[in-house]
Amino acid sequence: MYRFRIGSVGTHYPNHCITLWGIKAVCSNLAYESSSDVHWELCPLRRDRFRMGQAFAVISIFVYGMTFVLGVIMLFCCRWVRWVCLTLNIVGAVTLCIVWVAMVVSYYRNDGNDCIVVANFYNYGIGFFLLLVAWVLDIANIPVLLLLWHDYCSGGSVKSIDKESQE
Repeated sequence: MYRFRIGSVGTHYPNHCITLWGIKAVCSNLAYESSSDVHWELCPLRRDRFRMGQAFAVISIFVYGMTFVLGVIMLFCCRWVRWVCLTLNIVGAVTLCIVWVAMVVSYYRNDGNDCIVVANFYNYGIGFFLLLVAWVLDIANIPVLLLLWHDYCSGGSVKSIDKESQE
């Protein structure tokens, strides 16, 4: 979520990153130096926001996984699943919004004397921007699911096309 700003002082790891799950000494590494609970133990409000972000990120993964499976089913047989996909996309947009709002609040808010203001020492990392891109793509997908598709060449409606494809 956050990448250490070059030129900031007070760190042993000039290339480290803060993610939802913890601290990485090298951003491109898979290994974590410490968990976010340990890193924010002196900042209970920030720690709780990170925990909330973790929970809603996991919920989003499951929601989008279900949406993908139902979207494939919708392509091959059941057009009515579109409404379930629409509902799941709206739920996914809300859960992702909660994650990125929690990270923005954590970035700018001063949570007390023992907590640094993250914006003073860090920039947003690629993970934050990928989260925003996923959210924007989801918002863009919602109107697509709302559209009723007609086959203008045959002059048929969606219901007649569905009946013909199932026969």
